[in-house]
Amino acid sequence: MRASAFASVFVAACLSGCAVQEAPKAPAAVIPVVTAPAKPILLTEEAESTLKAAEQSVTEARIRRALWTAAVEELERARAAAKGFDSGATLRHAREVIALCGLSIAQLSAPPVKW
Repeated sequence: MRASAFASVFVAACLSGCAVQEAPKAPAAVIPVVTAPAKPILLTEEAESTLKAAEQSVTEARIRRALWTAAVEELERARAAAKGFDSGATLRHAREVIALCGLSIAQLSAPPVKW
């Protein structure tokens, strides 16, 4: 009888299902949302004023017929950076334009060189 009692308990357990815990599910993967920093829509005041000063320097050097092509190229780079609202690059290129125009105008007062 012992075997039959064990068999009946076994059959009952099989038919009713065993209370087995499910494997713990990993939490749903959270994908971090990375947003790009907001793109600036304006130049800083310093960049704007430096760009205007660079344009005036180029105009002055052109009037004195002392404009270097390097200054014109740097001015184009400064304007392109300003269109992209990159204040740092605008400042850097505009300051270079001002320096180059100052040197080109100063060159006019230097004595001519005989080679």
